[in-house]
Amino acid sequence: MTRLIVIVVILALVVIAIKVFEEFSRSRKPRFEYRRKDAVMTDAERECFHALVSEMGLDYYFFPQIHLDAIVQPTDARQDRFNAFRHINQKSVDFVACDKKEIRPLFAIELDDKSHNQRKRIERDKEVERILHGAGIPLIRIVNRGRFEPKELGTMVQKGIDDYARKSIAS
Repeated sequence: MTRLIVIVVILALVVIAIKVFEEFSRSRKPRFEYRRKDAVMTDAERECFHALVSEMGLDYYFFPQIHLDAIVQPTDARQDRFNAFRHINQKSVDFVACDKKEIRPLFAIELDDKSHNQRKRIERDKEVERILHGAGIPLIRIVNRGRFEPKELGTMVQKGIDDYARKSIAS
């Protein structure tokens, strides 16, 4: 009988220990709270987006805030794919233009505001340009003045595409 009591007490202690451990583990996991953003773009990006769609929307689909891992991938399967992915998945561009049939990325657009003058951002921008250039995707840089006239923006974008094509042919 005493042996049975000892076994029951031990089992009860194990059950209690498991419950305490579960509660401790649950309380240690972060429980982040979220709320919906008011917009996926800044006011200037939204203004630019509407101008792009107005002027070039018949020819292209425009997608905002695209991470590079959605449009490029490592070229060599032997590369350290995890680190190659990590290198690009935190980087994004303001817009990606895709053809309407295959939804294939054709060019990217980056709006440059004063934050692009910071040393760290300049280094990041050079790396994004290098990555996209290596993948054959032109990156068109537009100075962000907050207001965008559709025809003027379309002309700037087409000039960026043409300049990229000339540089690619020359190299």
